[in-house]
Amino acid sequence: MQFYEHKDLLIYPNQSPLLLQSVPEARSINGSMIAVPRSLHNLQVLRRLEFPTPAVITDANYDWPRAPGITPYESQKLTANFMVLNRRCFVLSDMGTGKTLASLWAADWLMRHHDNFRALIVAPLSILQTVWANAIFRNFLNRRTVEVLHGDATKRLKALERPADFYIVNYDGLGVGSHTRGRIQLDGFAAALAERNDIRLVICDEASAYKDAQTKRHRIARQIVGQKEYLWLETGTPTPNAPTDAYGLAKMVNNAWGKSQKTFQMETMIQISNFKWVPQKDGYEKARRMLSPSIRIDIKDVWDAPEMTTQQRAVELTPQQKTMMAELKRDLQVVMKSGQPITAANEAAVRQKFMQISLGAIYDQNHRSHAIDASSRIREIEAVIEEAPSKILIFAPLTSVVNLLYDRLNGHGKVFEVVNGNTSPKDRARIFQAFQQGREPHGIIADPGTMAHGLDLWMAQTVCWYGPVDKTELYLQANKRAHRPGQKHPVTVVQIVSNKLEIEIYRRLENNESMQGALLDMVRRGEL
Repeated sequence: MQFYEHKDLLIYPNQSPLLLQSVPEARSINGSMIAVPRSLHNLQVLRRLEFPTPAVITDANYDWPRAPGITPYESQKLTANFMVLNRRCFVLSDMGTGKTLASLWAADWLMRHHDNFRALIVAPLSILQTVWANAIFRNFLNRRTVEVLHGDATKRLKALERPADFYIVNYDGLGVGSHTRGRIQLDGFAAALAERNDIRLVICDEASAYKDAQTKRHRIARQIVGQKEYLWLETGTPTPNAPTDAYGLAKMVNNAWGKSQKTFQMETMIQISNFKWVPQKDGYEKARRMLSPSIRIDIKDVWDAPEMTTQQRAVELTPQQKTMMAELKRDLQVVMKSGQPITAANEAAVRQKFMQISLGAIYDQNHRSHAIDASSRIREIEAVIEEAPSKILIFAPLTSVVNLLYDRLNGHGKVFEVVNGNTSPKDRARIFQAFQQGREPHGIIADPGTMAHGLDLWMAQTVCWYGPVDKTELYLQANKRAHRPGQKHPVTVVQIVSNKLEIEIYRRLENNESMQGALLDMVRRGEL
């Protein structure tokens, strides 16, 4: 549909009773056209009714504040306009397309056009300072202020009391002070956040953290931020495991069109056993329609990316690993032959035991780690480091294994740093800056859950998986730390494997398939 601009009017060549009802200032012209006064509110209504509109933020009325050397992508300008015109929406653009700065521009534009307008950014703990706070400081110096809401409840409340344009908080920190007595009750810091009427915009980064609508995290977020005037959910991986991942996101923004989670599951998935569901043929398309309104920019539209290739390196199990795996497999077969049902949770626990043996650190019932001989795997990762053309990122899914690798790899002429759940925000910032700008460290050894979001680490040309994770989103996001704008060289992802289960897990990660049934299916076929 076309439209015409005349002074401060938008002219639409059709007669829409809904438009006339929705915009009181709209007027019919000659019974064939409608004139709508140009205002932000009217433009937002037009977009909600799916009418085309002109850009609100333009080069003529906005300066796109940015650090030296940054040139706005046209796709970033498009995204910023989309967000301003859609108060509650999804930004599903690929990693590396500039979502962070685009959303800050949109927020800044709204702050300039409204009195008493502040924003809350909800993001992973690992990137509160290194990505969001730093982006505000670098690009909006002397123009916008920021407070990071972190620490104990008292520190968070004091930071919230300080005037700022942007407040930044982590997912679980959002609910500090809330409690459950039959239902979620907000108190303390959580209640103070909910009561801040001047916080009119909420930006949820890596919003797939809210894909499960049944969690306490999700229920708290709905109470605190779900009713805010503006709510923008950002994620490049809205359905990392199944179409049903879209439900929790939609519940936050558009109440999932009033559908229950069970109804949406039945619409998008097919049940093939007591514990296993698979996507319907059009399941992901239905999920995409649920996430509306949305915008998606492909990384190819903004960056001529060098190639990223994947290679697997097979290593032998040590005698100790073979013995322990044989015992674990034998115990599992006994349970299966007895006819005793094995739940998805039980299967996942056994799968984790197999992986712990593979990686060289098994946990007992008290969660104490015990070392296992995994010397062949260690030798292989040392070879990968020697062959890597530049810096390297090494991912391992267990804290004990991350520490084991740190102890083993340091002291051979190359310096490595560790990033895990115990690494402070200050140390993370220091490590990431040194990795990008300094000679050392040569590599970072990390739990992928702490480094899967928002970081530019393209000084690495090699990403090595010492062992696989079981979440597609973590795997894809972690690889993108090196393969993102700024990277000028091909990136190699190395997967170290020692058995068929690991090969199957990597296959499922790359094909976005559930891990459910992976172990049992292989045992039944005699492949493990």
